[in-house]
Amino acid sequence: MLAATLGALAVSAQLVACGGDEASQGGQTPDAGTDGSSPGSVLTVSDARAKLYLGQSAKIDGPSVAPGISSAYAWKVIAAPFESTITTESLEGASTATPLFKPDLLGAYTLQVTGQKDGVSSSVVVLIEVIDAPVFWREVRFVEQGGEVLGSGLSTRVGGVHGSRERTVGCIEAPPDGGGAQAMMLLYSARIGAAVGDTWEAPPGQPSRVVFPSMTMDLASGRMKSSLTVATSESTCGSPEAKVLETVEANAPVGGDDDDDDDDVLALPDAIQNARFSPDGNRVAYLYDVGGRSRLATVGFDGSGKRDLAPFHSAGPDAGGLDPDAGTVLVPGGPGGTPLGQIVPRWKDGAHVGWMTFIGPNANTEGRDTWELHVVEDKAGATAELSMTCSLSIPSSFDFLADGTIVAAVRHPVTAPDGGVAAPMDLLVYRANPTTKRCEVVRNLTNNTSDESVARDLALSPDKTRIAFFSGTGLATVPVDGSQPPRFVPGASLGVEHGLGPRWVAGGTALTWGQQKEDQGGGFPVGSGHVVAIPAEGGAQRTVAEGSPGGRPDGDGGMITEYRLTYGFGQGCSAVPGAALTGGVGVAGAAGFVAALVARRRRHSSK
Repeated sequence: MLAATLGALAVSAQLVACGGDEASQGGQTPDAGTDGSSPGSVLTVSDARAKLYLGQSAKIDGPSVAPGISSAYAWKVIAAPFESTITTESLEGASTATPLFKPDLLGAYTLQVTGQKDGVSSSVVVLIEVIDAPVFWREVRFVEQGGEVLGSGLSTRVGGVHGSRERTVGCIEAPPDGGGAQAMMLLYSARIGAAVGDTWEAPPGQPSRVVFPSMTMDLASGRMKSSLTVATSESTCGSPEAKVLETVEANAPVGGDDDDDDDDVLALPDAIQNARFSPDGNRVAYLYDVGGRSRLATVGFDGSGKRDLAPFHSAGPDAGGLDPDAGTVLVPGGPGGTPLGQIVPRWKDGAHVGWMTFIGPNANTEGRDTWELHVVEDKAGATAELSMTCSLSIPSSFDFLADGTIVAAVRHPVTAPDGGVAAPMDLLVYRANPTTKRCEVVRNLTNNTSDESVARDLALSPDKTRIAFFSGTGLATVPVDGSQPPRFVPGASLGVEHGLGPRWVAGGTALTWGQQKEDQGGGFPVGSGHVVAIPAEGGAQRTVAEGSPGGRPDGDGGMITEYRLTYGFGQGCSAVPGAALTGGVGVAGAAGFVAALVARRRRHSSK
């Protein structure tokens, strides 16, 4: 019974992450690619001691590192980690002022430069420590015996792309009763938090950051708490960096009797959703719902400077306008221009936040579903502005490019090879007409031609020059300028979770993402996922975190089973029309699950 419940939750959790289409094996296939191109990341080293993430390269600035040398530069490698193949011959430009250093293993490297200035010879030693890039995930562990959960806990963990020792970065959330219902709640909270949370990678040597919404439930009182939580790669339980920034409490939505679905009434709960770091990692943009209406807010990573920036559309008959006293109705809309939901916010730059709102058919939209892009400055009292409006496409995720255009994963109509009309999911770059604000397609990066063709869960590289995404058949990358066709990342496996898209790490030199592994016997999510990583140009894929079951005898002829369920943070699918948590499906799905728990609890307590 418990396994079946968990299996059902795994399926519904996958729908929570993205109400879009399942991955398909059909459609256009990106080029395999053998050019070894990579977004790469080259750091300038201007001090005699420096740190790099493995995968990054260092351009050593000789005049800064060795101000006593101005000519006759001669660089050499005098020490490297055991089994490293890096030698002096590996340096590019070893006789120049700015050589390029590309480490191949974790550990410490020692370089030396000699040269002259004003006829005087001197030398300087440069120490470079190559470290592992952090990878965060949410993890549920519980112990089961005879179909009953004996104990459970939820934690946020961090490991490394190349196998650094994993650890917990905040307090473990453990329900007081430890029962099966609470274990299910932890499972849901872990999955949702990973799907709509975010991470920020710090410069090498500084603590990286993670933010995520979490959900807890008091089954006795029927109260549900939604929190926005942060931590760092170096924090521990009780440290100042691991804390709750915002909390919303509300009565859990209560449905009717499980046996009478026709009488069920379900209201969406107040909740915190969809968190996103600013480019410098110092602020977080997020959505929060109060009374079924959603507002956009920002807050500092340290908890200071909370700002309510903007509500979303009102539910008026014409819609299309911002109502400062309204917000957005977060239930599936109908005719008359009712807003249908919104996509997780994205930072346009360090000072502006943008989001999409879906509008139902009305006179102003010529009877078509429409989405609108709004942008607001991260400043108290700022007024949001309509940046773009668009029809004939259904976006599931988007991001801002460096030139102010946007890239979106959208369903849109195209002419199929047989002359008919198809609706593939493509990566389209849009700009706004400066006069009408209507969207204009700048270029199609994927050019799919059938309904089964998909390009989803896009993630923009740190330098905003490349996009990683999942096609129907694997992980691929494509330059944002369309100068090359999409290409698969060699070595990346399938089994990706919908909505837990790829994430660029190690300065844009590696990709990490969540996978889901299910037991073929009954659908139980064995480990409910792996977190995996691979170099951005392809290569050996490695498992960063792996969920797994394990058992031991209980002494009475039975078994005690311990489960580890892992959920990697992703940048994937954000919303669909009519959605709220990752758009709305998330809150609605979680709310329905919570309502069922409360209803069961009340029935049992009344017997």
